[in-house]
Amino acid sequence: MKLSGVGPKMAYIVEQIVFNKSTGIGVDTHMHRLFNDLKWVTSKTPEQTREQLEGWLPRDKWGKVNMIWVGFGQESQQQKEKILKKAFVCSQPIQALGLLKMVGVDLKKEGKKYGLEDDIKKAYNKGQE
Repeated sequence: MKLSGVGPKMAYIVEQIVFNKSTGIGVDTHMHRLFNDLKWVTSKTPEQTREQLEGWLPRDKWGKVNMIWVGFGQESQQQKEKILKKAFVCSQPIQALGLLKMVGVDLKKEGKKYGLEDDIKKAYNKGQE
């Protein structure tokens, strides 16, 4: 499918949302960094990341990758206060904080920056009970 003025990433996302069809994974810069941090791929460009993901991820999961990971990638790299607060209130905060650490969020630095140091400590202390 071709959409005038729309690049491949957005075309894959539009295709999924509008037509409920997935012929590819829309990988942006955030997802590219994220999947390399998680060691799911070893790539130098978003296009290489897309190709590697599509090489091992079952096709029926491609649309879900777009919906879940685009926002997570953006928040974990650009909206750290927002994603940290989400981690505190989720059902598994320690695991959520661990995932954020895996993708490069410096909990100590960001906690201090946003005044969330006590919240981070509470999450870890609650998990040890």
